[in-house]
Amino acid sequence: MLRLITGALTFFVLAAMALVVTVTSAWAADPATFRLTPALLDRMEAATAEAHKLPPAKKKQSEDEDSNDDDESVEDIARKLDADPRVRAILARHGLTSTEYATATLAALHAGMALAVEKAPGAAKAVQGFTPAQRANLELMRARKKK
Repeated sequence: MLRLITGALTFFVLAAMALVVTVTSAWAADPATFRLTPALLDRMEAATAEAHKLPPAKKKQSEDEDSNDDDESVEDIARKLDADPRVRAILARHGLTSTEYATATLAALHAGMALAVEKAPGAAKAVQGFTPAQRANLELMRARKKK
């Protein structure tokens, strides 16, 4: 669980991008319609930095065997975040819910990946299929990258 948090945010830190999200209740669980904002991304970075300082949680053997970090939904990620009281407390201190954090992380990851390949052949055509929120997130990430 902490590996998921640290891995996702390490990507953004290495890319020198701060991420922020404005959430409406209707958008809370759909990364494709979730609009990132600078303020939320700053709170996410602060929460992640705090989570990096935590010692790893001890896993039961069954958790190690059943763990599959691929193809997780927002709800799956939020459930994993909520499973650790230390992570729940960190998110609460930064004014984040687990669902908001998971949704924003996936939205930011998508925008970051789009930025990483935007000069590749066919990238411009792929962006045409983005939702308005995804386009806004891409522009926000591009602007933050320039800073």
